[in-house]
Amino acid sequence: MPPRFEGLRRLPGLNNKAFSGVFRQWLARQSIFRRVVMGVAGYLVLALIAYAIFGGNACAVMVDGKTVAVAANEKTARQALGEVLKQKSGEIGGSVKVAGKISYKAIKVQPEELLERETLQARLNETLTFSTECTAIVINGEEKIFIKEKEDAETLLAWLQTLYPVEAGEHPSIKENVELVKTSSAIDSVLDLETAKKTVLLGTNKIEQYVIKDGDTLWDIARAVNIDVDQIAMANPGIDIDNISIGQSLYLSKAAPLLTVVATRQVTVNEEIPYEVEVKKDDQLLLGEKKVLTAGEPGERTVTYLITRENGFETGRQVLDQKIIREATTEVVAMGSVTMLASRGGGRLSWPCSGGITSPFGMRWGRMHEGIDIGAGYGYKVVAAAGGTVISTGWEGGYGKAVQISHGGGLVTHYAHLSSIEVSNGQTVERGELIGLVGSTGSSEGPHLHFEVLMAGQPRNPVNYLP
Repeated sequence: MPPRFEGLRRLPGLNNKAFSGVFRQWLARQSIFRRVVMGVAGYLVLALIAYAIFGGNACAVMVDGKTVAVAANEKTARQALGEVLKQKSGEIGGSVKVAGKISYKAIKVQPEELLERETLQARLNETLTFSTECTAIVINGEEKIFIKEKEDAETLLAWLQTLYPVEAGEHPSIKENVELVKTSSAIDSVLDLETAKKTVLLGTNKIEQYVIKDGDTLWDIARAVNIDVDQIAMANPGIDIDNISIGQSLYLSKAAPLLTVVATRQVTVNEEIPYEVEVKKDDQLLLGEKKVLTAGEPGERTVTYLITRENGFETGRQVLDQKIIREATTEVVAMGSVTMLASRGGGRLSWPCSGGITSPFGMRWGRMHEGIDIGAGYGYKVVAAAGGTVISTGWEGGYGKAVQISHGGGLVTHYAHLSSIEVSNGQTVERGELIGLVGSTGSSEGPHLHFEVLMAGQPRNPVNYLP
C-alpha cells in the first residue's frame, strides 16, 4: 500500500476489510477515468493525422451538388458570391438570387488550383444562373413574356389595345386569355418594357430593322427579304406603309403576334349588286366578235354587316341583314360562232397545277373572289390551261408575279402569285406547257396558285371549265 494511504488504517470505525473494499473501488474508478482520457486523446491524435493526410485546404462552391468554383476557404467564397449578387442586383435594379441550392464543401486541391478573388468572382459570374422576381404574362396558360414590374405589364396590355386604328363603334379587346402572375425567372429572360412591346408584336425579340433609301419600294423590300407586304404591315402597326419615306425605319421580321387585338362593329351600307352576263352563241358573228343583246344593269341593296378586325386587319364580315332595293338586270351577249374552249379540247381547260382548291370562286368576307386558289407547294410547276398567246407577264400589285394568256374568242386565263415566270409577252404556248412556278408573291398568305377564267372580260367560275 502506498505510504500516503497508511493513515487510513488508523481512522476510527474502519477495519482492514472495509478499508480494502473502499480502496479497490477507488482504484477501479481511477482506471476507468484513465482509459476514457486515453481513448479521447487517441481519437484526437488520429483525427489530426487523418486531417493532415486527407483533410481539405480549400472550399468548393457547389450548386445543386455540382462544383462550379474553388476558393481558399468558405468565407472567401461567400464574400465573392455576395459581391457578384450585389453587382447583378445593381444592373437590373432589383434583388437577385442564384437559381439552385448553394452549398460549400471542404476539399483538398493543389495550391495553383485556388482562385484569386477577382478570378473567383468572374468564374461565379460566368457559371451561375441568376434569377429575380418578376411578372409573367401568361397567355392561354403558358408563360410567354417576363417583365420586371406588374405595372409595366399592365401598361403593355393597355398600349396594345390603343395601337391599331379604331373605327366608330369599335371596342378593342384582347382575344387570348391573359393573366399576370408573380414569379421568378432567369434575369436574361426578363425584358424591359420597350423590348416586351416588340416581342408581343412580332413573336420574337430578335428584330431586323431596315431604313428606307432613295428608290426603295415596299414591293422591292418585301421581295428582297422574302416576306409578304401584309407581313410588313403587321410588323409596323401605326405606319402608313403606302406612304413610306426616305430615312424611315421598318421592322422586317415575319410577324407572329403573341396577342390579338379584336375589334367588332356593325355597319350598314348601300351596295351595288353586280349583274350576271348570259352568253349566247351566234353563228352569224365571226369568232371573237360579240353583240350586246340586252344591256346589263347593276342592282342595289342595303346590307348590315358585323365586321371583325384582328390586329388592324379585317378577318370577317358577317351579313346580319339585307334589303334589296333594286334587282340587277342580266346582260345578254351574243358571241360569234363557238367559243375557244369548244374549238379546242372538247370545251374543257386543263388543270394548271396539281393540288386541291383551298378557296373557291365567289363572295369571301364581303368581297368577290374572282378565281380559285389551288394549294400547291412552293416551286410546283404551273402550266397553260389551254393553247394560246401570252398577253401579259410581270408584277401585278396584289397578284404578285402573274401571267395572262389569251385563248381567242374572248377567253383569257390568269395565273397569279408565281415565284417565277417562264414565258414572255407575245409567246405562243400549248396546253400543258410550263409558264411559271408556284410562289407567294403579292398579297398572299402562303404558296398557292390563284387561277382565274375571264370571258369577255367578266370573271367566270373556273370549276365549270375544268375536268
